[in-house]
Amino acid sequence: MSASTLARPLAARVHALPELAAWHGETTEPVHEGVLHAAFKALDDGQTHYTDRPGIKPLRTKAVTQLGMRYGVEYTADEVTITCGATEARFVALKQLVDAGKKILHAGDDETILGAAALIGAALTTDPDDADIALLYLTNTIPAEQAQALAERAGERGWWILFDTATPDHNNRFHPALSAELAPLTITIGSASDQLPGWRVGWLAGSKVANKLRAYKQSMTICTPSVSQWAAMGLEETVNGAG
Repeated sequence: MSASTLARPLAARVHALPELAAWHGETTEPVHEGVLHAAFKALDDGQTHYTDRPGIKPLRTKAVTQLGMRYGVEYTADEVTITCGATEARFVALKQLVDAGKKILHAGDDETILGAAALIGAALTTDPDDADIALLYLTNTIPAEQAQALAERAGERGWWILFDTATPDHNNRFHPALSAELAPLTITIGSASDQLPGWRVGWLAGSKVANKLRAYKQSMTICTPSVSQWAAMGLEETVNGAG
């Protein structure tokens, strides 16, 4: 099979990508002084090459600490993979967990996954009784009671749960991984793009497929840029954001 033939299905999917609404999640404020200081220090220290493939441990530890403080979930740094923004994290999770032709259940919060779903050939649905659902996509903008009911349904049906914290959370403290039964099925996504727009720092955390998702991310981009990771250490908070 020729390269041009192999490219045709992907080209067709790219052509069919939905036109997304303009993204308003990034700040136009100047980069925080702490970020600049951390980036300059990384350059001075020679942190300009590849990092550990999962990401630098201090940043993975920081994400874990802040997840614990905000949601009460307990992860270890070994369960976290730093990604090139939340966009890469979403694609990695969906690509590995949802087969073409299967469906993603959401609660009206589908804009951030429309592109990834189209590329992998998955459909979106709001019907929890659909027989073809493989994954539940939740953001922390969903009211806690509704999110919990959907997460419990996911546990009953054996669906994966993609919990996206890279959105404004309206002080929502629900997290599906607080349930021991749901924790192995729950992949958490986060991003620093609200404070670091363009630096491409996000992450994946948790679930029984954490290593599988890490391996796929590594096959795509090896590691997230070193200076960006060290710059994120200058942030007061890296858990929430969009990107």
